[in-house]
Amino acid sequence: MKSGIKQDKITKSEQTRSKIEYRFLNMIPSKQWDKISVKELCEKCKITRGTFYLYFNDIYDLMEQIETRLLEDISERLSAIAPCEARGSVPCILEAGFDCTAPPALFAWFEFCRDHKTAIFALLDPKFGDPYFVKRLKVILEESLNVMMDQDGMPRDELRTHFLKLMLEMHFLSARTWLASPEGDFLSVDDIIHLLNAIRIGANYQHYKYDTEQINPRQISRDAKT
Repeated sequence: MKSGIKQDKITKSEQTRSKIEYRFLNMIPSKQWDKISVKELCEKCKITRGTFYLYFNDIYDLMEQIETRLLEDISERLSAIAPCEARGSVPCILEAGFDCTAPPALFAWFEFCRDHKTAIFALLDPKFGDPYFVKRLKVILEESLNVMMDQDGMPRDELRTHFLKLMLEMHFLSARTWLASPEGDFLSVDDIIHLLNAIRIGANYQHYKYDTEQINPRQISRDAKT
């Protein structure tokens, strides 16, 4: 009997915490997150300020707890992906038959966004979201993309740096657009993943051309300006 009562209390406590976080995240698209006061958040949640302080020290602590949990989750998802050994240089890979299958990391990213839809939609908001969270998330995604590019045999050169930046921005842009769009008004997750994977394949093919034709990416850039 005692264990049953204890379990009920734990469940109610977690429900209260979740309600506070949910209401807070839903307020962000209409107001800068660090301008939201504890008072107005408590009014939205229909709880006392004392109840809020049972779980969080202030709004900053609330945000930090949410973000830490999210960053730990995406890190765990990406780390759980079984590593593949690098398959040699890009020319060798393409000539042997390049694997055009979308890497698991792309699926992991959108599964993460789907599972935390409310939080990701709010925190990636370009106006009222948290740019510091975006910066920390980019570090994690950049590491994952570098692993993917290493496995593809892509050399760590200037061209790769540009593709890396493009892929990072496409991750965030596609996620924001997908989460903000009513169902059916935008591409499906599979379509978005295929699009990102097409960029990956194109990047490797571009390196293949540079390697086989001995084209200098810097020369291409200069020629485009003339």
